[in-house]
Amino acid sequence: MCTALIFAVSQTAAYAGGPYLWANDSHIGKRLTVCAATLDVRSSYGGTAFAHLTQGETFTVHQNYAEFGSEYVRGFAWGTVNTEGYVQNGWFCF
Repeated sequence: MCTALIFAVSQTAAYAGGPYLWANDSHIGKRLTVCAATLDVRSSYGGTAFAHLTQGETFTVHQNYAEFGSEYVRGFAWGTVNTEGYVQNGWFCF
């Protein structure tokens, strides 16, 4: 029983947003730098990743879904990706 509880907690933590700067409505239209080693870019929030941003690449925030309880933001992924997509929030540098 204890093992199952630890597994459930670790699974929940894996889907939580990052420990760095969380984009909010004041960041809409701003280009933020990625602090994570890699950050998945998805075609929908919570969807399957189709590309990855790496540390130091940038993401322009177009929409923040935090008011709906989601931890994803929509925008434009620069660098090696160069396309619109969704990324998990909380992985941007201050």
